Amino acid sequence: LPANWQSNSSLAKSGFDDSIEVLSPVSPEGTMTTLFKPANGSAVTDVDLNFDADRMLLSMVGENGRWQVCEIRADGTGLREITGDQSDVDSYDACYLPDGRIVYTSTACFIGVPCVYGNSHVTNTYICDADGKNIRQLTFDQEHNWCPVVMNNGRVLYQRWEYADIPHSNSRMLFSMNPDGTSQLAYYGSNSIWPNSMFYARPVPNH
Repeated sequence: LPANWQSNSSLAKSGFDDSIEVLSPVSPEGTMTTLFKPANGSAVTDVDLNFDADRMLLSMVGENGRWQVCEIRADGTGLREITGDQSDVDSYDACYLPDGRIVYTSTACFIGVPCVYGNSHVTNTYICDADGKNIRQLTFDQEHNWCPVVMNNGRVLYQRWEYADIPHSNSRMLFSMNPDGTSQLAYYGSNSIWPNSMFYARPVPNH
């Protein structure tokens, strides 16, 4: 992302040459085949494979010009927008829950980062049904949540910006919570001076 205090909604809406590629066989000699490439020049981010490995979530700029959580089949067909009913917010960074619901981050909290005069929109964590309905806010933080992912024990691991912490310009801490938003607890790094930022990649679900 362009800066520490930003999220996907701060990226340009077009001008990217992104695609989802399939490497087969998985080796240096494998062949790359394009599975999906957006027609609008959007970046494609936050790919998350579902537990049956037949669908995946991704984030891209949708039909209304805002970032949306989308789903596509593993063969590259059936692209659909899951979010989008809230026309004035950006939604992205989603993962599947074992019960079929989806956890994602969204600017629907309508909060701006204070130290840049509110011009960077904050994301909190939300949950919705597989069809995008029954949206409910799970976190109520002043600053960003990023990268929710399901842990082996069923809890949701996510990154949270501890803005009030001492090295607040860089502090990405790991938190966890139940899928319904209860029992939000520091997992690693809270009140730590070093390391002051952690980044992690989404693991592929166990099959």
